[in-house]
Amino acid sequence: MVPPAIAEVAARAQRELSGRVLAVTLRSVRDLDIAEEATADAFLLALQTWPERGMPASVEAWLVTAARRRAIDRIRSAQAARRALIRSAGGLSGVTAAADLTTEVGVIGDEELRMVVLCCDPRVATTEQVALTLRLACGVPTAAIAAAFLVSEPTMAARLTRAKKRLAAAGPALDLPDDATVDARLPSVRRVVNLAFTLGHTAAAGAELTDEDLADRAQYLARALHVLRPDDAEFTALLALILLTRARSGGRLDDEGQQVLLVDADRSRWDRGAISEGLALLERVWVAGARGPMTLQAAIAAEHARAPSAAATNWRRVVDLYGELLRQQPSPTVALGRCVAMSVLSGPAAGLADLDEVISLGGLERYPYAFGARAQMLAALGRHAEARAEWTAAAGCARTDAEKNYFLGQSAAPVEADRAVRHAGSRGNVGGAKAGRHR
Repeated sequence: MVPPAIAEVAARAQRELSGRVLAVTLRSVRDLDIAEEATADAFLLALQTWPERGMPASVEAWLVTAARRRAIDRIRSAQAARRALIRSAGGLSGVTAAADLTTEVGVIGDEELRMVVLCCDPRVATTEQVALTLRLACGVPTAAIAAAFLVSEPTMAARLTRAKKRLAAAGPALDLPDDATVDARLPSVRRVVNLAFTLGHTAAAGAELTDEDLADRAQYLARALHVLRPDDAEFTALLALILLTRARSGGRLDDEGQQVLLVDADRSRWDRGAISEGLALLERVWVAGARGPMTLQAAIAAEHARAPSAAATNWRRVVDLYGELLRQQPSPTVALGRCVAMSVLSGPAAGLADLDEVISLGGLERYPYAFGARAQMLAALGRHAEARAEWTAAAGCARTDAEKNYFLGQSAAPVEADRAVRHAGSRGNVGGAKAGRHR
C-alpha cells in the first residue's frame, strides 16, 4: 500500500515532469518507444521503492536516472536477444553497433520545449502534432485528449500510435541538429502551445473547470519560447495572451465555487501583476506594428483586462479586433467570439442573427459555449423557453462535470429578462482556436 503522501507526490511528478523525463531519456537512447516505456517504468518504480526507501532529495533527478537505466536495460536486453539470434543463425556480418547512450546538448537547451519541437514534425499532421505534444510533452492522458478532439479513446490511441511511428522513422531528425530545423517548426510549436493552454484554461475532460497543471505547463513553455526567440512578435504575444487570460482566473468562480460570467466577475480578484506584465509585452509588439493572430488575440484579452467593468469595455474595438482576426484565421470559435461582442455592442437581436448564421456554417455542433451564447441572447430577448432548451443542449455536450453542472443550473434558472447579454469568453479564450475543431 502506497502512503497517500507519497502517492500524491508521485502523481504530481507524473503530471509535471513526465515530458521532461521523456525528453532527457529520448536524447540518451534515440528511440521513442524505448524512451516512453522507460519513462513509464520510472514512475512505476517510484511507487514501488519510495515507500520502502523514502522520498529522494530530488524527485526529478531520481526519475531521470531511473528512466535512463531502464532504457539502457531494454536496449541491452534487445541486443542480447539479437546476438543470440545471430549465433543460432551461424553469424551475420555487418551487425549494427550498440546505441550511443551519451547525452548531447541540442540547439534548444530546455528539455520540455525540445520535446514540443520534436512533436511538431512536419511529416505529422497538425492534429497529431497537437495530440503528441499533449501526450508526450505535457503528460495529458489519452482519454482527456480524445475528449478534447471529440473522438473516442481508441481512435485517439490509434492516432497517437501512428504519429509515434512516423517520429520513430525520422532517424537523425530526432536530434534537431540545427537552428534551421527548429525555426521551420516554431509556427507549429506556437500553435500547439496555445492549444495546450486553451485545454488547460478550460479543461476538456474530468470534473473541474480547469486543468491548472496543463495551463502551468503551457505558460512555462510560452515563456521559454519567448526567451528562445525574444524578437519574435508572435511568441511575445502568445506569452502576453496567456498572462492576460490567466490573470482573470481568480474571478471565474464565486465564493461557493460556481462559475460566473465575465460580466459578474469580481475584478478585484484579478491578478494585477500578470495583467501589467501582459500589457507591457503586448505594447512592445503592437508599437512595432505586429498584427499577427496571437497579437490580435492578446489585444482582445487586453481590452477585457483594462476595463474596470463589463459595461466600460471598448466593445467596438473588440468587434473590430475579432473581425481582423477572422480575416487572418477563419474559424467557428473566432466567429462566435465576434457574435458575442456584437450582441453587446449592437444588441442581442443583431448578435443572435450573426450567431445563427455562423452556426449554420457548421463547426460548432459539439461546442457547448455556442449553445450557451445563444441561450444568453435568447434570454435577453425575453425568449426564456428557447433559452432553457439551449442551456440543456449545452449541458448535453459539456466536457467536464463543472461545465455540465453550470449549464444544467442555468437551464433550471433562466437568465432574467433585464440582464445584459453575457460574454461567452468568460470561461476561455473565445478568440483562440479550440482543439476540438481540429478533429
